[in-house]
Order: sequence, then structure tokens, then C-alpha cells
Amino acid sequence: MKKLLSLLLIFIPLLVISCEDPKHDIDVPPPPEQTDDPEEPDGPDNPDNPENPDTPVASGDYVIVGYITNWGSVLPDPTLLTHINYAFGKIKGDFESIEIKNESRLKKVVALKSQNPALKVVLSIGGWGAGNFSEMAADETHRMNFAKNCLSAVQKFNLDGIDLDWEYPTSNSAGISASPNDTKNFTMLCQDLRETLGSDRLLTMASSASAKYVDFKNCVQYLDFVNLMTYDMGNPPQYHNAGLYKSSMTKRSCDESVTLHYNAGVPYSKIVLGVPFYGRDDKNAFTAGDDDNFVYYNAIKVGNYQERWDDSAKVPYLTNSSGVMVLSYDNERSIGLKADFVKAKGLRGAMYWAIEGDDSNWTLSKAIATRLLPAADPQSDPNAFLATNQYIQKFLEEVDYTSVIKQYPYGDDNNRGAYSKVIGYPGGGPSKNNEEIPPTYTIEWTASSGSQKLTVSEGDWSRDYTLSAGVGKQEITNLVPGTTYSWQVTSTADNSVVASGSFNTRGLLHQVYFAPNVRNGRDLGGYKGLGGKTIVYHKLYRGGRVDGKYCNDAGKKEMRAEGILAEVDLREASDVPSKSPLGDDIAFYAPGFDSGYNHMVRDNKPKTKETFMWVVERLRENKPVYFHCAAGRDRTATLAVLLEGALGMSDSDMAKDYELTYFTPADWGMSEDGTVYKHTWDNYSFSSIRKTVFNETDSGTYSERIVKYLLKIGVPQKDIDDLRSIMLR
Repeated sequence: MKKLLSLLLIFIPLLVISCEDPKHDIDVPPPPEQTDDPEEPDGPDNPDNPENPDTPVASGDYVIVGYITNWGSVLPDPTLLTHINYAFGKIKGDFESIEIKNESRLKKVVALKSQNPALKVVLSIGGWGAGNFSEMAADETHRMNFAKNCLSAVQKFNLDGIDLDWEYPTSNSAGISASPNDTKNFTMLCQDLRETLGSDRLLTMASSASAKYVDFKNCVQYLDFVNLMTYDMGNPPQYHNAGLYKSSMTKRSCDESVTLHYNAGVPYSKIVLGVPFYGRDDKNAFTAGDDDNFVYYNAIKVGNYQERWDDSAKVPYLTNSSGVMVLSYDNERSIGLKADFVKAKGLRGAMYWAIEGDDSNWTLSKAIATRLLPAADPQSDPNAFLATNQYIQKFLEEVDYTSVIKQYPYGDDNNRGAYSKVIGYPGGGPSKNNEEIPPTYTIEWTASSGSQKLTVSEGDWSRDYTLSAGVGKQEITNLVPGTTYSWQVTSTADNSVVASGSFNTRGLLHQVYFAPNVRNGRDLGGYKGLGGKTIVYHKLYRGGRVDGKYCNDAGKKEMRAEGILAEVDLREASDVPSKSPLGDDIAFYAPGFDSGYNHMVRDNKPKTKETFMWVVERLRENKPVYFHCAAGRDRTATLAVLLEGALGMSDSDMAKDYELTYFTPADWGMSEDGTVYKHTWDNYSFSSIRKTVFNETDSGTYSERIVKYLLKIGVPQKDIDDLRSIMLR
């Protein structure tokens, strides 16, 4: 009995130790959920600092590793990642041979190299519940023969290396054999594999978020990089699956895991941060009756739940009507922040489990790729389509107000318009034709005999067009400059691909053409901001009113297609509707300003503060904002200046952005008689914003003073920081 009790005392802690350790899910049930922090076995001593010197990862050298399963069917877009880990190979019962399931799928994955010659495909061996590691690593003959079989598999399938996914050395919690010597033997295994594979092939590993089980200070020299399984670190209703930073709702965070690995001996330049393309629920919300609480991102529907954001952990979650968390997951925003974290920390890159979890638009994959992969500049393509109106492009290229603003910072009250270069510019108002609208790109293909669907996409934006049989052409407008657009036509009958292609755009301004009488709608993206970073597109839009004759149903459809999900109506209270004309689902705010300029920045500071903060909060919720007054000039310009200044835009660009309203029809944005344009950067009204900001602050550039002004009227520094984090790349 004592012997049995002794065995139980040994076995039970070992069973518990890994219950909150990350695991690569396969067709083996996970261990029981634990609500308390598990005891973990002693790992190797963790030095305060790694012995290996750290070399920061150069921009453009990041890796993006995506795991793809042998039992899935989806293939990734090979341009959105650098490495694919094929999961899984398993060690057979002879402790030497390797079993690879679904070899035909592996061959299809390797064939993706034809679309991306730089792509690396690696065989991942192991996974949760995959055994025979301990026996293999403990015996020199088994170890050497296993290494030779790894090399044979690499050569046979034209692979680029091996990824070790032993979960975990010294732990039998996954129902596999284990030994106290596993840690030492794992190091010898890495050494043997490196010697067998050679220096020109990859050797990587998947590591527990705890940084336990492995003697990193001795084995990291044999590894190209270490994939951190920074997920499965908690379960609802109490804890997040994969919080980026520590909060009251995390047991362990990604940031803490990175520090643990660094202290264990892994240099930042070999750390690859794991990102889940899935969530964990409360075993009821999405997975009632299932053996596991695993929910892929593409299966998550908010439905009747409430989507919330943990601003400390930087991850979303869903709650029920009682406010209890029922699902912890990652979305485009949280994954983008994790990619930014990789860059800020100087890590090697990001890894995700698994490719099959992304949606059909590759939303999560693109959130990582757009931040970590070097992008060819579409503007450099000699055949790129000019997406900006030719006259507006000419104005933006040729005009620079830097020197004249320095000489006349507030314009000249006695000679208004003398220092503006927009008056008389070709293509500008007053105009009775279509000179100001953005150019239209035409996509053409050989039409299908049945009905079709055209999908046009760029980044995380996409739009579908339903087309009749026999149609082989579609015009596309409101294009973003400096972008690569992909398009695909599919048959609606069987979803087969009819045609596909891509095209590049160039230009400086993303115009938004909503209706024949409203042509001054525009995106604030594309300008340079703080630190030379670029203000992103598809987030902030400015323009004129969207009710009445100024925006018909077709125009509203175009606004919805842009992805606009929030509207700020800056007109006087008596003119604004009770809700957004764009739809009941559009977040709507109407502060009620009787006029712009000093009426806002000097006489209505509390209301101006609240308006600025409302815009930032919608951006945090990933809701692009369209703000406007009546004509899109005065009140709109005042809010635009505050946002642009907070983002670090130059004086000259702020002035030019204001004057772009000049490129508009005669009955919109002109002076009272509809013939003379008087709304230039150097008129008293517009320059009065600058004068007030300078009077309210003590020093700095205009944009720096705008930040000081915002802080002075009560805008939190966090709002300014978050605005920059969201809007600058």
C-alpha cells in the first residue's frame, strides 16, 4: 500500500504539471482542465541573462511560421508566410522510423514553393500525445537512426528541415512515456540532428510557454529558432487563452513567456512568438457536447454574446448576458498587436496554429504578414494604375507650403488667398463636369455561362460583386494608391474559379466617390506622420453630409463597401438626424457644433475633447470612422487638424489636405455665389485654429503643440498613443 501511495504521489503531480501548457491539438483528447497554476517539474537552471549574445532581427528578415495539419484540406496563400510546418510526423514503435500521414497533402504543400520560391517547408514531428520520444532520445543507436530517417524524409519530399514538437521532455501528462533524463537527452538529440541535417537545413522546436523541460542554454546553439506555444495559457470563464500582456484575466502572458525563454538562454533573435488562430470557450458556448473547448477563428460568431476587449492583456473575449467570459480568442486587432510586439522586442518572428483556422479572406494571416513581411512597393511598378485623380495628384506632388507657412504662420488677414496655390489649379472647382472624380480601373476576363461572383481584395479589405452570366467586365473605383489588389471570379453554381489576377495602384490620395454631387469624400491615409511612418488607409474618412440629395442610396452603398462603421455628424443639433443614414448598425455621434474653427477649439473645449475621444474609441473597436459637417470644410477641417496633428502630420500636408475640398463641383464647397473658392489654408477661419493652438501652448512644432493642446483640454495621453498605434505604420 505504501508503495502504491508513493507511486500515486509521483504520478499525480506529473499529471497536473502540463495541464495549462500549450499543446498542438491532434486527434487525442487533452488533459483535464485545471483552474489553479500547476506545479511544474524542475527544469534546468535559468540564468539571469542568456549566454548567447543577442543580434536584433533586421526589418524584412522576420519569419512567419504557419502550422498546417495532415488531416485538413485548406492550403494557405504562400505569399503570406515564410515557413510552413507540416503537422505531424510521428515516431514509430521501433523508436527510429517516421510515419507521415497523408503524403499527398504534404506534396501539395511543398508544391506551393512554385508560387513563392523563398518558402520553406518543414516536417514537424510529434504533437500532443505523440510518444516514443523518450525511448528514442535515450538510446544512441535509436537517436542516430532517427536522425538519418529525418534526413531521408527531408530529401524524399524536398523539405527544408525538421521541427521537433516533443510535448514534453520529462512529462507524461499527454499519456506518453517520460524520464528524468529526457532534458539531457533532448540536447543530445538536437546535436545529432544538427550534425546529420547539416548547417544548411532548418532545425527548430516547439516550446512550452513555461520555458521548462529543455536545457536551452546548451541546446539552443543547435536550433535555428524556437517556436513558443504562447497559447492554451488559460481557459474561460476566468482566464485568457493567449493574452499578450499580464492582466487580472491571465495566468501567463506572451510577454512573460518571452521573458522566461530569454532568461532560460534563448536570445530574442531566436524566439518566434506563437499566435493562436483559435479560441477556448467555457465548454458550452461553442463546444457543448464536445471533448474539447477548441474553437477555430473562422467558426466564431458573436451572435447574442457581447464582444469585449481587455486593454491590459490586449485581447478580445466574449461574455454572456451576465458579463461572464464564455470565449477567449484572438482577432485581427490583437494579432496585429502581437506582430507589432515581435518587432518592438526584436524577436525572430511569429508562428501560428493553425492555417486551417483563418477565414477565407486570410484576415489573421494578413494581419501578421502586412507587419512582418517586406512589401514590394506597388508605386514602383511602371504599369501601376493611377488611383488618384490626375489633377489632385498634380496638386499634391507640386505644392509645398513649408516655407510660406514659416513666413506667414497665420496667413495674411489683409490679403486672403495670396499665399495659397490652389486657386485656379487645373481640375479644381467650380466645375460642372466630372473632372474631380477618382479614376476607374476595369477588370476583364472570359465570362462564365452561369452567374458569377467577383471578389476584389487588398489587405484586410474585400468587396464582392454579383454578376450575371456572360458578363466579363467590372469597373472598380475608390481604389487605394500604392496597393496590390487581388481579384478572383468564381462560379456561384459550384464555387469553381473562373479567372483571377492582380494589379498595382499608385498615387497619393484615396478618394471616396459616394454620389454625383459629393466628390470631396476622402481618406486621411497616405500622408507621413510621426517618425516618418505612414498614416494607414481605411480607418478615417472626412467629407460632407450623407443625407438628403447629397448622398443617394448608391452612395450609401459605396460608403458601406468602404467598410465605414461609425459616423460623426458635426453639424448643429437642429440639423442632425437621430441615427446614421447609413444604417442602424453604424455607431453614430452628433456633438452639435454651430460652426467650426475657434467655435470648437476655443469656445467648446469639453465637446471637442469628447468628440476626439469618441473617434479614438471607435478605432479601438476596429470601426472605421466617417466624420463630416455639411460641406466637409469648416467643422470637418477642425477635427481633421486635431487628428492629423496628433499623428504628426506636417504643416504643409495639413494645409493641402484642407484645400483638397477645392476639387469639387460648383454647388458644393464653394463660396456663397458658387463661383469663387475662398476656403484656402491662409484664410482667417482656418488659420485661426493654428493661432488658438499656439496661444494655448508654449513651444514645439504645430503638431507637437496640437498634442499639448489636446492634453490640456483633457484628452488622455493613452488616447493619443492608441490613435498612433492604430493609425501609423
